[in-house]
Amino acid sequence: MTSQTTIPVGIYWKPGVWDLARSAYVADLDIDPESPGSFVGWLAQALELHARRSPQQRAELAAAGENHPALASVTRKSFNKKHDLPASTMETVEDALVTDRQELGRMLARSAFAQEAVIAAAEDSRRRLGRELPPPPQKLSNRPPRRRPAT
Repeated sequence: MTSQTTIPVGIYWKPGVWDLARSAYVADLDIDPESPGSFVGWLAQALELHARRSPQQRAELAAAGENHPALASVTRKSFNKKHDLPASTMETVEDALVTDRQELGRMLARSAFAQEAVIAAAEDSRRRLGRELPPPPQKLSNRPPRRRPAT
């Protein structure tokens, strides 16, 4: 991520979606040379991509992801986590939330929007990988090593 203004954003994570996000981020490190090198960069990219979709596309992805395994109840509790995200990303997300409400009557919280964005981004990662995503790491390192592109 470039040096731009960031703001702290609390996201309420369901454990399965948190695991899915980390798995997709790790997979993208190895398969997508354009993928950000930090988890917060990956999350910002997922949010921006989702916000740039049309309200209809977001609604269709939300409907398709309603029964995603990451949403299944687990023994671990949901939790709130702060992420320092680019202010410009959050402006784009806020605009998308307002547009969805005005055009489709979809009233979403930022955390629900993030959940939809992560599920869509993870499905894209899985398609690029061509198999199931790797298990999530126990802990994310700040700057994990990347696979060098084949020459």
